[in-house]
Amino acid sequence: MEPHTTRPGPCHTARADAYTRAARRGLFSTDTLPCAMAEELARYEQAIVHLRAASHSLHWPFYTDRAFAQDQQRYCEESIGEIVQTVRDLLERHNHTV
Repeated sequence: MEPHTTRPGPCHTARADAYTRAARRGLFSTDTLPCAMAEELARYEQAIVHLRAASHSLHWPFYTDRAFAQDQQRYCEESIGEIVQTVRDLLERHNHTV
């Protein structure tokens, strides 16, 4: 199977998704976290990587049921945002206990 190589559409180039914005602000930095929390953040980040890959695959323009693929792509993007918010909440709770 050939990888999807078409150029990303406007929804991809214009988006600095929730993860990209959060990572740029250092939200996923684990340098000062306890080991268990750092591992948890790393696993959340890995899940985001997989969701991004799924979203990219679903962007392929030749699916028979394009509406279904678009829905699934949207779910991937929403899930990424929810994971970012979960990490934000986790770090906030951690910062209140330190």
